[in-house]
Amino acid sequence: MLKMKVFALLSVLVLGTAAAHADPLSGYFSAVGTDQFTSSTITFDWAVVAGSVSGDFQPYITTGTPINFLPGSLPYTQGADNVPPFPGGIVPLFTINGSGGEVFTFEMSNYSASYITDGSSGCGAGSICLNATGTGYFDATGPLTGQSGTAVFIFTSQYAPGATAADMTTFSASSSAMAPTPEPQSLALVGSGLLAVAGFARRRFNV
Repeated sequence: MLKMKVFALLSVLVLGTAAAHADPLSGYFSAVGTDQFTSSTITFDWAVVAGSVSGDFQPYITTGTPINFLPGSLPYTQGADNVPPFPGGIVPLFTINGSGGEVFTFEMSNYSASYITDGSSGCGAGSICLNATGTGYFDATGPLTGQSGTAVFIFTSQYAPGATAADMTTFSASSSAMAPTPEPQSLALVGSGLLAVAGFARRRFNV
């Protein structure tokens, strides 16, 4: 009977810890593509992974792997800390179908967008550049299943000199994701479970 009680207590501790745990997901990759943007919308034409790939992305994506953005004209607003106009304020901005059935999805929760028109920050003289930084997290499904901590998607699109509005433009981008950190609730759950085990063992030995 004693063994059964100890086993039940340890089972609750292990199961509770596992339920609160998310597989770590972190890494970095860069991208290029083409798009069209106006003062309030952006439409992605095509995009691929290009250049550096690291971390948990590396076994599944390589240079040339397609990046699938949401189709159609996507609204945006200039300024900082904007919330996407989608249900819940989170938008699955793009997915990457990697090898072996692995799928990465960037879930964007807020973004900042601005124009560069003075030839600074790498924007060519006479060009108009749209700079945007989106923050959120990555979901992974497939051989690797889990969620990242804070992730960032940095995007720069540039009109060639003399281009008219809504002409096709090129963009470069990069994205990085940090590994998730344990939640306070998870740590408290583990701590309280260990204390309960210690207390039970102490009472048992005192009998």
